[in-house]
Amino acid sequence: MKVKVSKVFAKFINDTAKELGFKCEASVVTMSERGYRLNVGLDAMLDAQDNGDYDWGENEYKAIRLDYPEEYYAMPQYLTTASLNREFRSRHVQDADDLKRMIRNMCEI
Repeated sequence: MKVKVSKVFAKFINDTAKELGFKCEASVVTMSERGYRLNVGLDAMLDAQDNGDYDWGENEYKAIRLDYPEEYYAMPQYLTTASLNREFRSRHVQDADDLKRMIRNMCEI
């Protein structure tokens, strides 16, 4: 199984947050090269091209942006296909419950 940046996976994150009781809102965002470099990181750019997070035709990068409530005073986090799959493999995710625990660990503040 492979996880990737998509609207379906962002919805799964939102549903998991609601089910497990932590607060964050996930959405898929697209960015220019400069925006991606600033928000996600320079090292992630090569991973994006290798993992389908870069649209060659539109010259845009995509990531899942995690927004938190104002009272958390937290900056948004960005998840990439590469970061999701690294976490997926390192946690040896076997089923949906494992995946939900992985999401909680990655997203909860």
